[in-house]
This record gives sequence, structure tokens and C-alpha cells, in this order.
Amino acid sequence: MRSQPINLIVGSDSFIGKALMAHLQRAGKRVVGTTRRHEAVDKFHLYLDLSEDVETWQCPWPVSVAVVCAGVTKLDVCSRDPVTSAHVNVQGVSTLVKNLVAGGAFVIYLSTNQVFDGSVPYRLPNDPLSPITEYGRQKAETERRISQWNDSVAIVRFTKILGLGISPFSEWTEALKKGKNIHPFVDMYIAPVPLSCAVSVLHLVVDQRLPNILQVSGGVDVSYAEAAYRGASLLGADLRLVQPVKAHQSNKYTEPVPLHTTLNIDRLRSMLGIEPPNVWWTIEKAFIQPHVLLGIY
Repeated sequence: MRSQPINLIVGSDSFIGKALMAHLQRAGKRVVGTTRRHEAVDKFHLYLDLSEDVETWQCPWPVSVAVVCAGVTKLDVCSRDPVTSAHVNVQGVSTLVKNLVAGGAFVIYLSTNQVFDGSVPYRLPNDPLSPITEYGRQKAETERRISQWNDSVAIVRFTKILGLGISPFSEWTEALKKGKNIHPFVDMYIAPVPLSCAVSVLHLVVDQRLPNILQVSGGVDVSYAEAAYRGASLLGADLRLVQPVKAHQSNKYTEPVPLHTTLNIDRLRSMLGIEPPNVWWTIEKAFIQPHVLLGIY
């Protein structure tokens, strides 16, 4: 491993990073991950904490392709502490990307539909960025900073990714099975894709070193309330257990609520030949067969 370039997964114990690393290993790739948990460090996992000084961090081996999956991803955490979260999501990530590119690596950065305000559906890759959440602002700023490296960087924007144990679907499933009420947001929307689709896309971008912006999105927006009703029906639960509320009435969400989350995926179709599964299939599997969303992982 020391004499040949490797693929590096930054944040390999994250939801996407863990699945991607396992997939690339099964595909026979030379891959190493990073973790900020000291107890998880081993020969396949290097220590890296983006909240610390990453200016001098170096991988022990030459890196061919790096996929940046690490960061503060919870909207409420970014909103409550924008300074600390931006230090990780903007300063830490952009500094790491700069150093990796300088070392000859092609870098894939995972971004989000939150870089747009959600006022219209099917945003094009090159539409002006218009974030309305703190998390979205941080992701948009990092996109701006790393875009200067042109063909050495790919920005892959995802809508909601569903897999095993993903909130709120896993919690809703357990509650409905126990006959407990759930309170999905009637005015918050998702256009989900399964984790297996996300990982397949990233694998192809790794192999092809495909630069610029790529967007991965479900085909339509579905409200969390609509998804919850479908899940309750599939589970044979009393539909009266589903008690929708507006996001700001819940006292759990204070950020602006976008009307749309969908992204235009024409480049995904034309460059990689990929069409994400129907959103209702993805939502249904999240309730009754969440392991299917993992594909082979």
C-alpha cells in the first residue's frame, strides 16, 4: 500500500463514508479511511479531526482519489453553533481539499440540495446558490472555495439519502408498531434516494474522476406527512396515529422550510446512465425493508 496510490475516504465512519468504503474494498480498491475517534484508528483508518489544525495533515501514502464525507451535517447543530460548525464544514474541509489537490489527488466533495432556497423544483447544477439555512450557507461557501481547482474537484449534491436506521423513518416505524402517535411535518419535503444509489454514483465518479458538479435526486418532492401515512398503511398501523404538524409548530425545527428539494439530474443520466429509483419505492423500503436500501452493503 505504501508504494501505490490509494483511495481516501474522509469520514469513513459516517453514514455514507462507511458504506462507500465497504463497497470500494469489496470492489478490490486500495482504500483507507479517516476517523476522529482515537479508538477507531487502525491500519485502515487514520486519525483526522477537521475541527483541529488540518493544514499540516498528510496521508502516509499518495492519494489518487479522496472522497470528503466528513462534516457537521445536522441542521440544528449548525444553526445553534454556526462558528464551530463552520470551522469544520468550511475552513477545515476547504483547507484539506486544497492540500489534497496540491498533492495530486482528485477530490470528490459531498454537497446537498440545501445550497438552494427550495423556491423552485429541479434546480440546475449551475443555478446561482441561494441557501436559506446555516448548514446550506456553509456547504455553499465550501463549494465556492473549492471550485477554484476546476478539473481536480467534483462536487456531488445529494437530496435526502435513506438507509438502515435513518431518522425519522426508523423511529416512526418503531412507534407505529407499538401503537404510538407520530408527528411528521406536513410542510417539509424530501426527494429521497437510497444509499445504494448514492454509493454507486460515487464509485463511478471515483473510477472516472468525473469533475465539476453532479446532482443526485429523487424524481418528485414528497412531504414527510405523506411518507408517514404511506408507512403506516404498509405496516398495518392505525392511520390515526399519524398526526401531522407544521415544522415550526413542533418546537423542534427553527430553520426556514424550503418548498422544494428536487435537483435536475440530466448530467447524472447523460454521463453515468443512472436513474435513481422511484421515490415511493425508496420511502416504502425505508419502512418495511430498510436493509434493501443498502444494496449489497
